[in-house]
Amino acid sequence: MSVGAWSRRGALAGIAAAAAARPAWAQPGAPPKIPDPNVVLETAFDHAQRLTVPVFLNGKGPFDFVVDTGSNRCVVAAEIADYCRLPEAGVAPVHGILGAEPATLVRVDRTRVGGTISAGLRMPKVLRSRVGADGILGLDMLRGRKIILNFQERTFSIEGSNEGPYLETGRNSRIDDPHRPISVPARFQAGQLVIIDAEAAGQGVTAFLDSGSQVTVANQAMRRVVLAARPELGQRLIHSALISATGQRAEADFGQLPGLRLGGVRIEAPLVAFADLHIFDLWELQTRPTLLIGVDTLRRFEKVAFDFSRKVITFWPLRIPYERRLNG
Repeated sequence: MSVGAWSRRGALAGIAAAAAARPAWAQPGAPPKIPDPNVVLETAFDHAQRLTVPVFLNGKGPFDFVVDTGSNRCVVAAEIADYCRLPEAGVAPVHGILGAEPATLVRVDRTRVGGTISAGLRMPKVLRSRVGADGILGLDMLRGRKIILNFQERTFSIEGSNEGPYLETGRNSRIDDPHRPISVPARFQAGQLVIIDAEAAGQGVTAFLDSGSQVTVANQAMRRVVLAARPELGQRLIHSALISATGQRAEADFGQLPGLRLGGVRIEAPLVAFADLHIFDLWELQTRPTLLIGVDTLRRFEKVAFDFSRKVITFWPLRIPYERRLNG
C-alpha cells in the first residue's frame, strides 16, 4: 500500500453522522483534561459503537479518536485540524469503499495517547461529519506496540509489546477453561495484521481485524463459498448498503456467516455484509475468501489485544454469553 493510502471501510447508513452537541474542545474556556499516562485510558463508544480514546495534538485536546486497527495512518477531522492550526503537508489518496479520493495532509509535531507519544505524523484531514469522530487512531501510531481493547470495561491501553505472556493455541488445541485467553498468530499483509489460521464455511480465509468498521464485511469470493456450503442461506439475505467515511455508498447483502473460526476461537454465525469493496481490489484479494472483522464481531469478546511487534492477537472470551449480554 502506498505511503499516502488510508483505508476506511464501510459502515451502516448513518455511521458517520456527527454528534449534535458542541464538542468539549470547542467550549469557551474549557480546561484540557489530561489523562494520567500511568493508567489505562477510559474510552467511549461513538454512534457506530466503535471505541474512542482521548488524543492530544500538539498539546491541545483531548479529542475523541476512533481506535482503528484497519487504518494504515491516523486521520484528523478538518475542524480539529483548523482548531489546532495544523500546517498543511501535501496531498495523499484516501481509500474509500468504492475508490480513492485526494485528501490534504496536515503535520502534527506531537501526538499523545496517555503516556505514548509519536512525533511528526502526517494525517489526512477529512470532514468530521464523514469520520463520525474527531479523528482516527491508525497504525502509524500503534505499529510496534501492543494495544488492548477492553469492550466490557470500556478501557484502552497501549504499551510495549514485550509485556505480558501469551497462551499459544492452534486449530486443534483443547481449551479446558472457556474463559482463558486465546492467542492467535498473525502476519502483516498490506500493512495490516492478518490472522494466519482462520476459516469460515469450512474453508480457509484471509481475516483482517478492523476495529474501525461498524460491521464485518466479506468479499464476493467468501459469499460464493458460503452459498456453495449452505445454499439455503441465500434465501435469507437482506439487501442494504454500506456508507464509508468518505461518503461513498456500496450495495451489500447481509446474511449469516457459518463456521467462523479465528485460531482456536469459534464465533457462532455472525451477521456479515457481502459486498464488493475497493479495498479488496487494492489488496488484490478479489478471488480469495476474505473478511474484514468489524467491531460488531470483536464485541463478542471481553477484550482483544493486538501485539503489532510480536504479530499476535489475543482474545478473552466473554464470561457472560454474548446473547445474554445483549438482552440485558
